[in-house]
Amino acid sequence: MMLSLSMQTRGEAVDLTGLIQGAGMVDDKVPHGNVLARFAEAVIVGDDSELADARSVIIDAVGGDGLVDAAGVVGHFERMVRVADATGIPLDEATAEATVEIRQSLGINAYRMAARTPGAGNNA
Repeated sequence: MMLSLSMQTRGEAVDLTGLIQGAGMVDDKVPHGNVLARFAEAVIVGDDSELADARSVIIDAVGGDGLVDAAGVVGHFERMVRVADATGIPLDEATAEATVEIRQSLGINAYRMAARTPGAGNNA
């Protein structure tokens, strides 16, 4: 199911459902997008075998330096999420208002950690 939800980035419509459903990451919009998404998911939720396979595929696609860059990006975002979750960083009023539809459509407020984000819970 595709949502009509989109945003403008570099003048192109972006389907945010891919963030949740794992679809929509197309290689013609993000070079090696499917390979990068597979690697990021394997790092966060995969087992050792899935991660080893994803590493092999990403090295074949973008080389060893690309693997290092991708691992750095995944690690950085994982760190930011953990810091935000641990500290309960509040969602400012302007962002809370601007993202009501996005958070509802994608089901973000149903995530377990969303309860730790002051300002978001009332907009579920």
